[in-house]
Amino acid sequence: MSRVDQLIAKHAPWASVDRQWALTPFETFMWFDDRPQYPLLFEIRLQFAGVIDPLIMRDAWKFALSRHPLLRSTIQIHSGRPYWHAVATGWPELQRVANEIEHPSPVGVIDLQTSTGLQGWLFKTSIGWDVKMVFSHACCDGQGARMFLQDLVLAYSVLCGSSLDDNPFFATDVAHLDRRGEYPPTVGLDNSRWRKFRKAFQFVVFSPQPAAIEKSLRPRSLVASEASVVGFCSHTFTAAEVAGMQGPRQRSGVALNDIAVAMLFSIVGQWQRDHGMRPNARLRVSVRFDLRNREDERMPATNRYTYMFLNRRLKECSHWTTLLSGLQSELQSLRQSRMNVEFLDGLCRAARWPRVFRWVLKRRRCFATALLTNLSDPSRRLRKRLRVDSDGCMWLDDAKCLDIQIQTPPLRPGTHWAFGIFEYAGRMTVSFRYDTTTITPKTAHTILNRYVAGWHAWLADPTSDPMSQS
Repeated sequence: MSRVDQLIAKHAPWASVDRQWALTPFETFMWFDDRPQYPLLFEIRLQFAGVIDPLIMRDAWKFALSRHPLLRSTIQIHSGRPYWHAVATGWPELQRVANEIEHPSPVGVIDLQTSTGLQGWLFKTSIGWDVKMVFSHACCDGQGARMFLQDLVLAYSVLCGSSLDDNPFFATDVAHLDRRGEYPPTVGLDNSRWRKFRKAFQFVVFSPQPAAIEKSLRPRSLVASEASVVGFCSHTFTAAEVAGMQGPRQRSGVALNDIAVAMLFSIVGQWQRDHGMRPNARLRVSVRFDLRNREDERMPATNRYTYMFLNRRLKECSHWTTLLSGLQSELQSLRQSRMNVEFLDGLCRAARWPRVFRWVLKRRRCFATALLTNLSDPSRRLRKRLRVDSDGCMWLDDAKCLDIQIQTPPLRPGTHWAFGIFEYAGRMTVSFRYDTTTITPKTAHTILNRYVAGWHAWLADPTSDPMSQS
């Protein structure tokens, strides 16, 4: 038995048999909502300087897959119901390519009935190696991907003999997947059917306005239905800039997410006003809310989150102090009451009629004007189990992980803008995914630069409106 098979037998004994799980309503939602123009995929890339052994990384990939069965599953239909089917053999391997130019990027969606929801490549760069991973959101969320990443790099350190511990792996139990569709109840809310019906009715009927289409792109350019229309750009704040954010945030008593959401409303509001939207136009920002507790850290990669939907009129987005304080209070209330799980309640009801559910999702209805997700630092739990240098970068034997790059969250029809925030080595990156049929790459960079300028202005004076200077 090979070394990696020994590790699998010890740390993932469940991988030796085929297993099945019925899709949860949330997974069904993600599966139904996937489409070639707006693939529900997200990408993580590890950039290394130095030497990576391709054979050891291939075995580390195999080990990590063994621990996270949904990432090596396909969807099969039994008695009209979809199931994840994880086989005990024939798992997809990490593909090695000579360089990124030869890297075959995924085209459109990943067909989960024929392919697994995780694809990976290892390729040589001018300074070392990159590991690129593309995940289907039907299989797992960003925190689930973090758990896979943890197992990947820890397995590599063990297999190459550089681990600080003989058993550095975090505890994982596949039995926890059986409760992945469960979620906590709301707290202190009227749970009557009438209130829930009224909230659902308001969500569907009072749709927000999508981000306006750039004038130069009207009418919309014709794009082949099988081609992705998602563009991407990003900006990284230095470790010194991020450290400088701590003091103003503590003195102001606001969380990073509060500021990020308020700035997003301000940027969207400014864009809508510049493009002739009326003051009473509705805007909605969707914010990812993680449902994981301490026990869920033992659950293999999956989806354990819901959305908080924040609504504002356009005229409310131009008064910074009122906007920030109102959003801070609303976000705190939503977290405490867990009202956001009512979105999952709605999916549970919709999943009872799958044909109607799929038909509704295929209509071009705007559910949110923009999205925001904050993944924090995906390497944070690794820092006591891997060597970390003075720059805050982790090492795998002789390879230094210079950066972790993430492209998330995905888009859907009507939601033209999506911002992601994540950290690594003290730095903070803001990513911007956008619909290329609504704004040009040049305009996308301008929008991102306004968002970044807002952060710099807020750091200079947290009491003033940062967006007035951007």
